[in-house]
Amino acid sequence: MQEKQTNLSKVITGETMLSDEILKYLKETLPPDLFSHSAGVARTARALAGGTGCDPNQAELAGWLHDCARHLPPNDLLALARTHNIEVDKFSHRHPVLLHAPVGAALAKHLGVTNKDILAAIRHHTLGAPQMPLTARVIYLADKIEPGRDYQGVENIRLAAEKNFHAGLLAAAAQTITYTVSRKQAIHPMTVAFWNWLVDIPD
Repeated sequence: MQEKQTNLSKVITGETMLSDEILKYLKETLPPDLFSHSAGVARTARALAGGTGCDPNQAELAGWLHDCARHLPPNDLLALARTHNIEVDKFSHRHPVLLHAPVGAALAKHLGVTNKDILAAIRHHTLGAPQMPLTARVIYLADKIEPGRDYQGVENIRLAAEKNFHAGLLAAAAQTITYTVSRKQAIHPMTVAFWNWLVDIPD
């Protein structure tokens, strides 16, 4: 574990917070189940990065931090979004939990992370976004398939990801859209744009 903490500190720039301090902060702040999920995403992201050309240290740190604001109540997310000039559209106003991703990116920046790819990974891990960097795509997929995930269809996504990273990414995005449609809910325009971008990327 100490070796991983040392590696993580290498990708934090600016007003640096040591990786052991970030992990301590997360362990003290996040509920146990959310901390465990974040650890699973970090490990999965590191494994996925190895086959994609993504920096595994960046991917692991983004995995640890991706849900750093997920535990916050709706009113706090809305207030922090206003504080950090984060757009609150009609979807986020109706479901403030969507704001945990961009608010989490703002929080990570406050903790000393300035790497643009890591911040983008945190910001876009929920809805996706066209043109998002490779690290962000790794986190998007890792969040859907980490070992603690247990929902209908997750094994099919894992199998697709084992064969081909992009196929796994498509399967994860498709599952999100299918699930949303099955609940007769509106699909966020950013998720639609992400899907349309993904299908145009060559395997």
